Amino acid sequence: MNNKFNIYYYLVLSVLCSGCNTYTTFYSKTYTANPINDTSKVYRLDLSNQNLEVLPDYVTNYKDLKMIDLSNNPNLKLDQVFKKLNLLVRLEVLNLDNMNISTLPESIKMLSHLKQISIAHNPNLNLEHTFDLISELPIEFINLKGNNIEELPGNISKLHSLRDVNLSYNKLKGKESYVHLGALPRLYSLWLDHNDLDELPVTIGLLNQVHFLYIDHNNLKVLPNEMSEMKKTWVVHAGYNKFRELPEVFTKMRSLFMVHVNNNNIQSIPEVYSTQKYTLSGLILDNNPINKTEKRKAQKLFKGFFLLSFEQKKQ
Repeated sequence: MNNKFNIYYYLVLSVLCSGCNTYTTFYSKTYTANPINDTSKVYRLDLSNQNLEVLPDYVTNYKDLKMIDLSNNPNLKLDQVFKKLNLLVRLEVLNLDNMNISTLPESIKMLSHLKQISIAHNPNLNLEHTFDLISELPIEFINLKGNNIEELPGNISKLHSLRDVNLSYNKLKGKESYVHLGALPRLYSLWLDHNDLDELPVTIGLLNQVHFLYIDHNNLKVLPNEMSEMKKTWVVHAGYNKFRELPEVFTKMRSLFMVHVNNNNIQSIPEVYSTQKYTLSGLILDNNPINKTEKRKAQKLFKGFFLLSFEQKKQ
């Protein structure tokens, strides 16, 4: 049990420490359009939903600015915006959600310190052109949520710095998309929730570099055996699907530590969980129709887990 605790401690610590050096980027005060006297204290600026056509001149006074949100300003002239933002050498995060963007201007290449970009809910976005433009930027996170994506272009593999990719609320069902994602050497977290997936393609096994996988809120009934090739995966979120039993492949994923399979239709635990050795040490089975007998069996079977939950919603 001590070894499992140490693994859990390391997992939590690694997640927390990943944000230790970015507190000012994500958790400091967010200012709106009104400029303040001490510009050195402005790290986050929210100019979303303001019907802007041009970027206000005062923005370039915020030399320490790390994040700017320009979302839902569809008339904003982005070429001029990027040329102004180029003056802010500490800018790392750019939000361009709900902008009705089809093509990003070449001037985005000037944002040489950009690490995170959100271009969610832009369903007409030319992804191939976008990936070409930002391929030389140090992008670590990209949010492509709600862009009606069915296939990812192959040139996403050019984004060698990518660690986290949000593809929630799309329609990503083709095999080749997972091949392209598998070519990203540093991919750490991948969101595929709300993609109306009836199954995962066998090419999901190529994502052997992914640590956190989100496949919740789909229509999955089974998982492919090829997931056993995902050798570095720590956590799988698979809640709100249609599993009738706990997927057996979880016993074959050599680094898997935690699984969320809440809000499914799970009624039984396969025999393989009592006969095989596996690394799984945390299991969330909340809101599944597991009867008392099967629940007692699971509690005995998983008694060494650091976390085991069967909570049910009160009717």
